[in-house]
Amino acid sequence: MPLKHSPKAFFSIAAAGLALAVAGGAFVHSASAQQAAPQQAAPQKKMDQAPTPVTPFGPRRKPVQGAPVPRQQAARPPVPKPEVVAKHGMWRVLCEKVPVAKGKVAKTCYVSATATDPKRKGAFVSMLLLKVKDKKGKVKGHVVNLRAPLGVFLPTGIAMEVDGKAVARAPFTRCNPVFCESTNQARKKTLDALRKGKKARFIIYAAPGVAIPLSFDLKGFSAAMKKAAELP
Repeated sequence: MPLKHSPKAFFSIAAAGLALAVAGGAFVHSASAQQAAPQQAAPQKKMDQAPTPVTPFGPRRKPVQGAPVPRQQAARPPVPKPEVVAKHGMWRVLCEKVPVAKGKVAKTCYVSATATDPKRKGAFVSMLLLKVKDKKGKVKGHVVNLRAPLGVFLPTGIAMEVDGKAVARAPFTRCNPVFCESTNQARKKTLDALRKGKKARFIIYAAPGVAIPLSFDLKGFSAAMKKAAELP
């Protein structure tokens, strides 16, 4: 069945939901204000009388003398950007250092590409291919990590086509405050299709039946995978 895609903005549904939430909040506030009984103003304190500190929750209490002042938590150091080792078309080979144990880091390299749609602001799919090694350091497979924007319709996952043929569909595994992602083992059949193909489409959904296809040019994919295989 051909996938349908709508020219409407990707986040129209999320915007409508936000408008309803704001309207609902205003209604509750108005009703509460009408039901509140008038209260007499509290007598004003003298200017030389210090106000009693109020805790965020619970009754008022006097401050404890000599209590330690909480220190402000130190900001985390910025995460260094990955090193671009090679570029082959839209495919890049990146390397970065990741923590593997207390006080120890290891260098890992992977293949990455991102496709966007200029007609739909905020619509994107990023693909990362990482090697999986055994205890002896031998590569035994790959893990594919696909990323899509927040607000994407999760139940349908991400569909993938190569040269017009359906190849795979990956379920979303989690969302964080920045994006939603799908992390799964990459099958050899899928990688072979990407190596031999010319065009790939990764399809996300804004709503049931509302598909957003994003195109990847596979020229350079094989060269990027070969280069990554030579690196740690």
